[in-house]
Amino acid sequence: MLAQKSINFTAVNDWLFDQALPFWAEAGVDRVNGGFVEHLTLKAENAHAPFKRVRAQARQIYCFSQAALLGWSDGAAVADHGWDFLQRHGRREDGAWVRRLAPDGSQLDTTCDAYDMAFVLFAHAWRHKVTKDPAVEASALATLDALDRTLAHPSGLGWLAEEGDAGPRQQNPHMHLIEAAIELAETTGNERFQAFGRTIAALFGERILNRETGVLREFFAPDWSALDTPAGRIVEPGHQLEWAWILERAAPILEIDMSREADLLHAHAEKHGIAPVTGLTYDQVDVDGKVILGDHRSWPQTEALKANLAMLEGRGLDTRDRIAVCVDNLLERYLAPAPTGTWIDQLDSKLKPRVDKIPSTTLYHVQLAFTELLRLQPAIQSMDADAA
Repeated sequence: MLAQKSINFTAVNDWLFDQALPFWAEAGVDRVNGGFVEHLTLKAENAHAPFKRVRAQARQIYCFSQAALLGWSDGAAVADHGWDFLQRHGRREDGAWVRRLAPDGSQLDTTCDAYDMAFVLFAHAWRHKVTKDPAVEASALATLDALDRTLAHPSGLGWLAEEGDAGPRQQNPHMHLIEAAIELAETTGNERFQAFGRTIAALFGERILNRETGVLREFFAPDWSALDTPAGRIVEPGHQLEWAWILERAAPILEIDMSREADLLHAHAEKHGIAPVTGLTYDQVDVDGKVILGDHRSWPQTEALKANLAMLEGRGLDTRDRIAVCVDNLLERYLAPAPTGTWIDQLDSKLKPRVDKIPSTTLYHVQLAFTELLRLQPAIQSMDADAA
């Protein structure tokens, strides 16, 4: 019998708490204008980007809020700094949130975008987890109102990707909206957030996911039917794996059972979306499982880790070897070669870096995956001990 591949929990913990969080709390914070830096150069220096995406501000608020809850001493102050900047600059007069800010906080792109709205809601959830401030819950509810007023699709089936959107329907904003709904429902106990999440889950199960095959397309026709174009055939294994984790996370909070859908998503992505030699997740395959884009962004690797953790915890599958491969790939291929506390965001099909910057938004992906791994460390180590 082959030996169980070990998981390097110590390296994960050290990278997150001793390297990444201290680094981004310093180099990633704009102490002049407020908020967070959009991206760094490949030497991990401020690239002085001419904009700050609202989604990037919101993701960093999550990162440092969670760090505070996990006992990292500077987390609360850094999260406060980001929250203040977002509150002062990010909202429109009608209650919706903008897409891009200038470095000083003035509004560059006032478009209401569902993806950005999702992360604003996510930031509200983590702000509430730290503060338990009723005003944060009220602000999240007002944001939900603005989402419905501004982006609700005329069909009643989900939301537009952005104001005036006439293009294909997109699953990705809905994935992050339910992610935010789960966290808001958990921290506030407000039934409206639970109902919001259930609505998205139902849409996903009934319209978005192919429940026979496990195929999750990225783009759809207006009624969520298959889009007969090359774009309509795109499948991103990272999103399949991300949804699998989200559905398992949703089960106790939204009081739904979508374990069959999670199983389908995980199985399809593991069968068609994973490079056989390296265990890396591909960026894109088509609906038949053929590789379209054989590059490997960093975030699909974090979603593979999260999904396999969810399958172990929620579905009882022994995915420890896959978890170990995902951890090793992240540590060795994406984190170790980069400046301390940062990452290489994308590898090409020959495993060479395809990058020109270090985006701040990647911390959300890596931190969420690594904190999930560390949360399950006792259970995994108990399994290891029982098998010894």
